[in-house]
Amino acid sequence: MSSRPTLPNLATLDPQALRTLILTQHQALTVQEEKLQTQCAELQAKDEELAGWRAEIVRLQLLIAKLQRMQFGRRSEKLAGQIEQLELQLDELTTAPAAPPQAPPPPETAAPAGTRRKPARRPLPAHLPRQKRTLLPKETACPNVAAG
Repeated sequence: MSSRPTLPNLATLDPQALRTLILTQHQALTVQEEKLQTQCAELQAKDEELAGWRAEIVRLQLLIAKLQRMQFGRRSEKLAGQIEQLELQLDELTTAPAAPPQAPPPPETAAPAGTRRKPARRPLPAHLPRQKRTLLPKETACPNVAAG
């Protein structure tokens, strides 16, 4: 059950016994209050530490998200290709400093020489009628040469 001591009959106690009872109860309450204050201070310190950890977690999550956007974003592959091209150019410049600078390589978006690009428009269907017209110039000789 409860560990509380039972209160003696206060009517039968003499004034000195009442004083000692009050003083012991007061001391017990003071000790208990001090324990509660230290526990509260410890809890506040732990709450502040926990808030610091939470802020650090949020900061790290935002940093990870930013790095993932940089790594997997639309321009990340383009940037990696540009960095590789710049490293190659730097390597060429450091290995042959006396050689004249060369023109930059064509952009990677151009099709290689061995492959054929798909035409922008498809040819007209074969069942449509075809007409060939040959347009000749109005003059067949150059006007400046005739005065010769």
